[in-house]
Amino acid sequence: MISRPAALPLSDHRARVDQYLRGIDFSFEAVAGRIILERLGLRHARDPVRPSLVLWACAAQQGEIADALPVAAAFDLFDRCMGLHGELAQRSGPAAARWGLGQSLNAGDALYAVAFRTLTSDVRNPARRLEAARVVGEAVLEALERPEGDGRASAALTGAALQAGAVVGGAGQPAVRAFARAGRLLGKAAATDGTALAQRLGSQAVAVLARHTSRDDLAALEEVALYIAQRAA
Repeated sequence: MISRPAALPLSDHRARVDQYLRGIDFSFEAVAGRIILERLGLRHARDPVRPSLVLWACAAQQGEIADALPVAAAFDLFDRCMGLHGELAQRSGPAAARWGLGQSLNAGDALYAVAFRTLTSDVRNPARRLEAARVVGEAVLEALERPEGDGRASAALTGAALQAGAVVGGAGQPAVRAFARAGRLLGKAAATDGTALAQRLGSQAVAVLARHTSRDDLAALEEVALYIAQRAA
């Protein structure tokens, strides 16, 4: 039996995302803000690795991490928004129980707005950021069309995370397509219930990027794939 993962992969990237999130300007005096503040802890992240993959993809293309940070943070906020709305659609979860449905919906809408604002913040390369924003927007719309728990939503978002990171990193179109494909495979792996299938999908994702990243970068991605397979156990 595969043991449960002891720690997040790409932990340095995750730390950078968390630090950036703490610096986002938002009024936490309103009730919606207090709900958001309560949900910014890592345990409330639906996929704690996905934002880190944005930074990993950017770095794998020798891009500037600082330019990818807002995109990674936006992914984190979109995930939290969709997670909150998923809870509210099922009328479950601590937010609705404590604060009521109306205020919780306001918090979800606020998260969505802050995510888009973050996506356009601290821009260094406007053309790349605009393309990354298009990729993220399309993925979020695709994910929202899927019912809660649909693996295609995870595939769309993780594919977009790697694709957007590669775009910000300055990758050419063949590499961008490869990163998008690898991300969708990882997203499918994350949505499976079987370890064997998750391992197979993760290995395929690593193989897709073998031509587009260094050996060290591939090793880091293998750790992500292993983490995903362990979670599926």
